[in-house]
Amino acid sequence: MVGPTEGRPAEPDGTEARGLVTDADLIRAVQAGDAAALETLYHRHLPAVWRFAFARLLGDTATVEDVVSETFLAAVRRIDRLDPDGGSLVGWLIGIARHKIGDVRRRRVRVHSGVAADDQADAAGDTGDPAAPLESAETRAHVADVLDSLPEEQRMALEWKYLEKLSVRDIAHRLGRTEKAAETILYRARKAFREAYDRRDIR
Repeated sequence: MVGPTEGRPAEPDGTEARGLVTDADLIRAVQAGDAAALETLYHRHLPAVWRFAFARLLGDTATVEDVVSETFLAAVRRIDRLDPDGGSLVGWLIGIARHKIGDVRRRRVRVHSGVAADDQADAAGDTGDPAAPLESAETRAHVADVLDSLPEEQRMALEWKYLEKLSVRDIAHRLGRTEKAAETILYRARKAFREAYDRRDIR
């Protein structure tokens, strides 16, 4: 498993690769045994799951890779029981990732509790700036929290635009909206993100 922008195989040709089908369509296709649909579903939602895990695991890339892999493996095992029209697919995946991260933290707690202070001191000594590791982690967590606070449609539009580098046209197709409507959603999402980020920063 790799990050959302590194080493990704090419998406399958056709409608799915251009992002012109809904999540509900993909779920039905995967439930019917369509391997190409599963690959498209994976590439569509990998950035969101990766970003969620990366922020909460403070950039521990190896563990993030494990969590993301376990999340999608669990999703494949459970997807036959998923109602295609029952809600947000990305929300369902994030819920699985949250449980996987909880498992990681519970496994680590006994080991880390006795050495956390020493680890932080060593990290500060390596960088020469005691605040640098904390600021980096806090910034990632801050961005993730702000994105999670946005309405789902706005959050997905931002992730598709800036993580997946989709065009407004493809975003519009995924949302089932016109291009003009997609542009409006992106405008409002950017504005909401800036305002929410600034509010949290002030705190």
